[in-house]
Amino acid sequence: MKDIIEPVDTEDHLFHDGDPTTGAEGTIVYAKIMNALQGATIDIQTENKNILAEAKMTPDASKNNQLVTAIKAIATAIANTATASAIPPGVPLPWPLDTPPADYALMQGQTFDTVKYPKLAAAYPSGKLPDMRGWTIKGKPESGRAVLSVEQDGVKSHTHSGSVSNTDLGRKTTSGFDYGSKQTTSFDYGNKGTDAQGNHNHSMPFQFVNDGGGGHGARAWDGNVVSNPVSNYAGNHGHTVFIGAHDHWVGIGAHDHFIDIGAHGHSVTINAAGNAENTVKNIAFNYIVRLA
Repeated sequence: MKDIIEPVDTEDHLFHDGDPTTGAEGTIVYAKIMNALQGATIDIQTENKNILAEAKMTPDASKNNQLVTAIKAIATAIANTATASAIPPGVPLPWPLDTPPADYALMQGQTFDTVKYPKLAAAYPSGKLPDMRGWTIKGKPESGRAVLSVEQDGVKSHTHSGSVSNTDLGRKTTSGFDYGSKQTTSFDYGNKGTDAQGNHNHSMPFQFVNDGGGGHGARAWDGNVVSNPVSNYAGNHGHTVFIGAHDHWVGIGAHDHFIDIGAHGHSVTINAAGNAENTVKNIAFNYIVRLA
């Protein structure tokens, strides 16, 4: 591109018209000046044509916006080239909309044309994009994982400490309640009677023996002497004694009950808590990938 031409050689470096009425002369236009203007104009036109050529455009005398259109096209091509070098095809990018920009695709596990997009196929030879919905990206560990392998959510193995102290509640005394004095009392169950329908018999085997005084005494088969000896009977025999209807009474009386609780422990149940999966604070984005 030519350098800036020198201004005209006048006192104020401007061109002036002559005035015949006053005799003032106009600025003389020398060939040097005209040649400089012509060369500068041709130089600018050449530069502009080169810009159009870079944008693969040809000059059109009917248009006066070709230069700005060409500059925009060149800027877009430069941006695309920069993107291609900065973001290789295959890199997942977070995108805040549900519709991807031009030349990009959402990563939802779909297949793509490996012939049409060979650079993307270099990253995903299977011709299928990973499904990034609901997934985050993790750096590959040093060993044990393959690239693009998936890992389900989980919690690192850990332990919990806890204890339940033994408690000795000692001995506790139960008590009754006197509704008259409004005070607690010991339990007094009084006398309790049994059912009065107790008819039954007792068989009593006896053996008569000489009592040494001319009479006979009665002795039970177990050898114990029975009172009221009976005389003038001989031989071993038995008597049946009839016991009529009667009750039995048991005196329970005032007393307490004691319960030994003693030292003991309690089991503890720890209920489950948390979400259906492990999460951190997050914002949902769509992952997109460049098609190339």
